[in-house]
Amino acid sequence: MYHLRLVYEKLPVPGWKDIRNTTDIHSFYWIMGGEGEFSHPHDDRPIQVKAGHLLYLKPGFALTMTSSVEHPLHIRMLLFDALDIPCENQIWLQPVPVDSLQLPFIKSYVQEQAVWIQAQLKQIGAIQNADPHERQTEFQYLLSRLIHYMRDTNESMDPYLKAFHDAKFWMETCYNRPLRLEELARTFHISASQLRKLFMQHVGISPKEYLNRIRNEKAKTLLLLTEEPMKAVADACGFADEFHFGKMFRVWNEISPARFRSLHKGT
Repeated sequence: MYHLRLVYEKLPVPGWKDIRNTTDIHSFYWIMGGEGEFSHPHDDRPIQVKAGHLLYLKPGFALTMTSSVEHPLHIRMLLFDALDIPCENQIWLQPVPVDSLQLPFIKSYVQEQAVWIQAQLKQIGAIQNADPHERQTEFQYLLSRLIHYMRDTNESMDPYLKAFHDAKFWMETCYNRPLRLEELARTFHISASQLRKLFMQHVGISPKEYLNRIRNEKAKTLLLLTEEPMKAVADACGFADEFHFGKMFRVWNEISPARFRSLHKGT
């Protein structure tokens, strides 16, 4: 179980120096821009950090930070508690603090991965539900998804499994682009039939169905949270035009997009 303490953005001020002040909790430091050096008291060699680096700091880990003068660091910091809730004989026991999440101290992400991570952290920072239980539930879901992704990209896996994860991530981040299964499989050096088999094995549905679910959920979110016209929603979710979007939305939800918006918006 994860509990949010603070989301904080350290702005790019040239040449700043600081230490990690809150060391009793878990932290993610996402380098949004700039360059700098991070060092640990027991390590003589500082680590060079730059945009696209994500650092995980477990409780008790001391850190000194120095920002570049020419390219000042811009960091989004996420501070949280991590607890394990043991269960014995079908009885839940008291929560126990987790010492480490077994994540790498620092990892670099490529552009498309960085865009996804940035979006997750921004979404966590924007949680504003008035109900504290709903806020906690949303944070729990978003952070669990981020940690799961970090572990997936950190694992050493066979080429076929890596291709599956890469294709799945492409769908989750590039769902607004045209997709042909054969081209996607070719991009990740796997046959279309093998990719389809891996999707059926790991998520229980075909790649096309998986992409449709992502586009459908994104469309519903945009319909409920924005005033964008149907054409803009269709474009944002990867549909060729507004007519095709409306047709597929009715197939998936048994209701038109406009009717869905009018019934559910504000609830």
